[in-house]
Amino acid sequence: MDTGIVADHNMGGDVEYNWWRTEKSYDIFLIPNRYTPLFGYERSVNYPNGHRNIVFDHRGVRTLPVDAAENRGQVNSGALVYPYLRQNRGICMEHSLATGQGTDWRDNDPDLEPLVELYQGYHAAYEYEGGPRAESANNHLLVHGSYEPAGFFWNALSKGYKLGVQASSDHISTHCSYAMIYTPAATRSDIVDSMRRRHAYAATDNIILDFEAVEPNGASHLMGDIFTAGRGLKLRARIHGTDVITRIDLIRNNAVIYSPATSGTKDVEFEYVDMSPAAGTNWYYVRVAQMDRNLAWSSPVWVTYR
Repeated sequence: MDTGIVADHNMGGDVEYNWWRTEKSYDIFLIPNRYTPLFGYERSVNYPNGHRNIVFDHRGVRTLPVDAAENRGQVNSGALVYPYLRQNRGICMEHSLATGQGTDWRDNDPDLEPLVELYQGYHAAYEYEGGPRAESANNHLLVHGSYEPAGFFWNALSKGYKLGVQASSDHISTHCSYAMIYTPAATRSDIVDSMRRRHAYAATDNIILDFEAVEPNGASHLMGDIFTAGRGLKLRARIHGTDVITRIDLIRNNAVIYSPATSGTKDVEFEYVDMSPAAGTNWYYVRVAQMDRNLAWSSPVWVTYR
């Protein structure tokens, strides 16, 4: 584990001493070039605004309190949270999506809310209703309140939101929720900037998932990128699992379009060229399933074909 955040609810109820003590701990546990904790907290607002994990690359930003109107959904969180994040160089991520702590995706700012919690070890996956390890109307876990299917990830993508993915632990779920960040260096500013660029993926185990798009001229785009390209774009994935890989799905615009053979091994590579993309912008991402039920999801790439 290279980075992490202690994300208590409003850092212990917006109490200054709780905030100060936790901020101090981030520096106490900093191990240069080994472990780089980030600054942040969980801002806890009821559905339909939703809980958000707040992230900063620097110390000293107090929590943003939640008032009653926001908690009742009479005021959108974005109108309050986004100016606060912009002023303080922060980002945020929705948490516990399809639950009473989740959201109906009423607002989003791609520069300030670049990632979302697709899986949480203490609860479930939030890809789409009835998806792998996800809730459904007949399988509600009751861990985080009511079942709110409007919060599933696919609904956000259908609205045109540009959201990468990560997986977070909560309570007793450490080491079964992996927020994987592709970053050029292990400094706080580089890690948060990479999160802002959606260069991240979600996994339930230490699965390696490398997904990129390569243009005919050799230009490559990492997961999370938004770009324009000509036809002939190669969608390429390299996967190293922790158990036998049983299924890989390439998903375009919320539908599976290709499932390469896995051959009963832990290592799979594939390339795919979409010969019939939809008009406008297409988004693609990869989902990996293992024999032991562990999963990984890449962040999407968003492609507008010339």
